[in-house]
Amino acid sequence: MSSVRPLLRLVPDPPSEPVPIVSFCGHCGQAPPTPMAARSRVCALCGLGVVISASADLAPKKGEAFVIVDRQLKLCALSRGAERLLGVDEPDAVHCHVSDFLEPADAEAGSGDELLQEIIATSAMGVAAPTSIVVRPTGEYGVRYAARVGSCGPPEGALIVMGSV
Repeated sequence: MSSVRPLLRLVPDPPSEPVPIVSFCGHCGQAPPTPMAARSRVCALCGLGVVISASADLAPKKGEAFVIVDRQLKLCALSRGAERLLGVDEPDAVHCHVSDFLEPADAEAGSGDELLQEIIATSAMGVAAPTSIVVRPTGEYGVRYAARVGSCGPPEGALIVMGSV
């Protein structure tokens, strides 16, 4: 008699419905008004932002503030709403490190570690499902924003969409 055990096999998760990719302006957050405008590099509505793509479950909804961070963890774009939330004009924020403006709201997180890890993981994985984190403006206490973090592009980067907690 043989005492060979049957092999264990990993059963994959059932395939989920793919989330559609949508385009939006990196400054005003609005979707391009026509398919032709979606192929343009610059927003046809405000003329200030670059047209970016992200999954529909990550892309900013009307009125949500957001920032876009490149692979060097520097801000490369921020919405009008983010300018108001963070108290900075876009030209003064672009090319500055994300930790100059945002940090995890968790007092136990060390110097932005949680936020930076999410951004790095998102940027490294390319297209990944959005994750949730709670952030605050750097050095501000009592102010918290629920944020979705995920990949966007082109160019490849991380999108941080902030709503109120």
